[in-house]
Amino acid sequence: MRAVARLLIRLGIHVRLLRSDTRGNIALAFAFIGPAVILLGVGAVDLFAVHTAKVRLQSIADAAALAGAPSLALATDGAAAKERAASFVAGAMSDWSEGPSFEGTYEVVDQGGQRAIRVLLRGHRPSFFANLLPPGGWNFQGDATATSLGLVPLCVLVTADTNARVLNITDTGRIAAPACMVHSNRDILVEGGSITAAAVQAVTSASGAISPTPGTGAARIADPFAALDLDRSGLADCVVGAVLEPLKLAVGVTRIRPGIHCGGLEISGTAAVVLEPGEHWFSRGSLIVKDGARLQGDDVVLFFDTASRFQFIDNALVSLSGRTSGAYAGIVMGATRDNRQDFIISSDNVDSLLGVIYVPTARLVVQGRADVARDSAWTVIVARSLQLTGAPSLFVNADYDATTVPVPKGVGPRAGGARLIE
Repeated sequence: MRAVARLLIRLGIHVRLLRSDTRGNIALAFAFIGPAVILLGVGAVDLFAVHTAKVRLQSIADAAALAGAPSLALATDGAAAKERAASFVAGAMSDWSEGPSFEGTYEVVDQGGQRAIRVLLRGHRPSFFANLLPPGGWNFQGDATATSLGLVPLCVLVTADTNARVLNITDTGRIAAPACMVHSNRDILVEGGSITAAAVQAVTSASGAISPTPGTGAARIADPFAALDLDRSGLADCVVGAVLEPLKLAVGVTRIRPGIHCGGLEISGTAAVVLEPGEHWFSRGSLIVKDGARLQGDDVVLFFDTASRFQFIDNALVSLSGRTSGAYAGIVMGATRDNRQDFIISSDNVDSLLGVIYVPTARLVVQGRADVARDSAWTVIVARSLQLTGAPSLFVNADYDATTVPVPKGVGPRAGGARLIE
């Protein structure tokens, strides 16, 4: 800007000198040179305006990439990152009075094995000389690529820190968590099968077929739901000392309202049970789904007291999604803190467990040929210990934007930031 100002000052000085000199040759020289000098000055102003616009367009591209990058950890397809970047650009361009016309391109790219978002803005503005110089007007662009510095989403947390083999896989079982992290507060021992995740780490040791190479010596992660109120099992509502029998259903379709289910529930045969939205507390009796029975429920949470547990076995079909609001938003199944039983999944058809499975002092056992949670948009497991035996497959998806079930604070996406890639 100062250079342009100095140029215009010099032009003004020359014009005044020419005007003050009445000699014919100087007047004639000015007649030929003056327009060219003035044209040069106007061109310099136009060029400076284009340079300023290019700098501003690049700044918008930088800021848009940084705005979109943190969302790369939230959705596996990157759609949220692209949408957020495009929204930022639209807002910035609408605030730019007399801004250039532009076209924006937003894409998720690979940068050294890490996803990044690239924002390419192609700007155009007419030149001062009726688009003759340069022909068609001025074309320029802003190009920026940014990657997330957010921590890898946490989707499997084994909380025990005293007993060995707290995360143990034998035979041909496998855990697949391609977009999130598997963490153990003690060890990870894969004696057969495999773990594949975005990141795997243990506080003590990790061995076996684990990809990527696991980190050890990690910092312990505290129970993210330690303050969650689980003292609502309603034991007082069940007759103390009475022999409670489970409700047995073998045929037909039954809808069950939320509340306290004393004595438990056994679903078998061809029965189908629909849990209505709300909190379902199992007191002094377990939930057993077996044979070819079906259990489903949306916007539900299932809690089990010290004398209760769930067992999904045989060819039972289970499809549950967690609470969308309230104190237990994001939780789909849980146990009280005095429950030290084994929660067993061995059915081949536990297709959807959308939400957090929280058994803070119990062991989650996935066995047989179970194919678990494959159809869930996202699943989080927080358990004292986790064991896979036989040939089960546990799929832990992390498409957090694909559902209205919120991810509770402390798991799933974790705050970080973003940086531009040069």
